[in-house]
Amino acid sequence: MRILVTGGTGFVGSRLVDRLANTHEIFVLARKPGPTLSPRVRWLAQDLAESRWSVELPAEIDAIVHLAQSAHFREFPARAMDIYSVSAETTMRLLDWGLKAGARNFVLGSTGGLYGASDQSVSENDPLPEQRSQLGFYFASKRAAELLAQQYTGQLNVATLRFFFVYGAGQPAPMLVPRLVTSVKEGAPIFLHGESGIRLNPIHVDDAVGAISRALELSESRLINVAGPEVTTLRRVVEEIGRQLGREPVFNVDKIAKPNHLVADISRMSRVLGAPKIAMNAGLAELIDAGRI
Repeated sequence: MRILVTGGTGFVGSRLVDRLANTHEIFVLARKPGPTLSPRVRWLAQDLAESRWSVELPAEIDAIVHLAQSAHFREFPARAMDIYSVSAETTMRLLDWGLKAGARNFVLGSTGGLYGASDQSVSENDPLPEQRSQLGFYFASKRAAELLAQQYTGQLNVATLRFFFVYGAGQPAPMLVPRLVTSVKEGAPIFLHGESGIRLNPIHVDDAVGAISRALELSESRLINVAGPEVTTLRRVVEEIGRQLGREPVFNVDKIAKPNHLVADISRMSRVLGAPKIAMNAGLAELIDAGRI
């Protein structure tokens, strides 16, 4: 297949490009070209936040994977146009071009954060709350992208993947799991709402990439949660990090605050894309070992 990927220089996207390049012809749409490690990979330079694109897209394409997100997704309202352009406007551009270029499959990377906090595991059929949190505008832009893509389900096989807490070696330091590892290493306190903190089921990046790869083979449109095999708590994650580092974690527990649990029901993922396989302790070991090199 000829596949166009956005976000190909990112944490998930770079691993996806490496995997797909073994058997497919890949076009990576990115602001700056990355390393060309395979003759099957061609880089196309374009800042997705620009109002006008100058890049020449291929005349024909079989599938599109849109994973890019604005680097400024936390900076609302200062970078609102950047956030919107990368999430929603780029989705519309790619849908329009992809249909004309003969695409059959469109994979849209979205976020489990759209569900908001819940004491129960969240499924694809659950209603979405109105978001007014710090990331509210970012979530709105992702939801807008989902709604635009849904309109093309009669013309394309649209797989909308809502990711939950992807982690793994090489993840940027500000993200949840690397931040926890750094805190344990440095003896900094980890804040918990309640004795155990939030419940969650993080997914290792290789399982996430596997889900995307299989989504490219779907013959129908689906909305799918993409999360890990184990439901755990923030406390247990940190304790496992401490065990592997040989350090005793420091907790600061707020017994009054209500934890904002976010656990995905992965029944549909397991049935349609295959169950995630990488256990949390194994995934943490890989991340921690990579940090020692």
